[in-house]
Amino acid sequence: MPSSLPDNDTLSRLGLETPISHISRSLNQLWEGDEAKTRASLVNLALYIEESASLQEANEVLEKIAAEHACRAMLILALPKVQQPRARSWIQALCRPYQGKQAVCSEQITFILEGGDAAQVQNLIFAHLDSDLPLVVWWQADLTKNFEERFYSRIDTLIIDSSRWRDPARQFDALLAIKEDHTDLDIRDLAWTRSHFMRTALASCFQDASALQKLSQVRTLRVSYLRGQRSTALLLAAWINQRLGAALDLELVEKDSGPALQSLVIEGQGIRGEVRRDCDSRFVHVFSVCGGHSHEELLPADVDSDAELVNEQLSRYRGSSLYSGMLPFVRSML
Repeated sequence: MPSSLPDNDTLSRLGLETPISHISRSLNQLWEGDEAKTRASLVNLALYIEESASLQEANEVLEKIAAEHACRAMLILALPKVQQPRARSWIQALCRPYQGKQAVCSEQITFILEGGDAAQVQNLIFAHLDSDLPLVVWWQADLTKNFEERFYSRIDTLIIDSSRWRDPARQFDALLAIKEDHTDLDIRDLAWTRSHFMRTALASCFQDASALQKLSQVRTLRVSYLRGQRSTALLLAAWINQRLGAALDLELVEKDSGPALQSLVIEGQGIRGEVRRDCDSRFVHVFSVCGGHSHEELLPADVDSDAELVNEQLSRYRGSSLYSGMLPFVRSML
């Protein structure tokens, strides 16, 4: 289906088109005789997509990530529904200045796999890993397509974004099954990461002993979120329910604009806590009332963009074990 293929303008931004069999040789030629550029790599980062419309954005996101983390980046666009199989590849250097003189560069390889299946995806990624460096895979598609045990069993870190899933219930079922068989797989969900500042801010509401005693009286929870970020809101709600050891009455309020998470309110007899982030604000407003005492403060919000979120994940050696504990709760809420 020609309409599913990227346009020429998008392809021109991918670097130098290179036959797959010549990739290693062509990468070496990028650095020959250029003493002003130094190749650096600390991790293999593969970004997998199945939508041509996402190719340009994915390419730009990798450039931003490489500006912060030296890596061998691989961008894979698989188009399983294209009838005539064909594989193409491009290479480019992603460079940033270092101490005003030399440029420190990452390498990026882009693959477009028309009719690409699971075996082809696996073979291309594993054949082009940089040495024995860790493999981080950012999977921006359903886990049931081209995502096989032979593949994820060799991944060090899997980055997903459950807010992108069209059928979250089915996908969380798949993720729970994967986690059951591979308990050591490090999974990072950007939807969970987006809730970090709300969780931190809420915890600051109830630090004194009297407030902690009143938490058992909390009965209701209301979360406002941006359209398309329902999984982010559910993960936040699941965390609150788990921490309180209760099943709160939950109200989800969808908004048409603003940040991914905009407010949360918990209430009960003699206790109320609110965390609110206004549009474009880099801060969150925290307000709580417990008995005759009140607490109010401003706290910094976290990063927003996908590139910033992934950079944050790459800076951490291992993900939070809290997320794995959230999965059954979130699945029960869908």
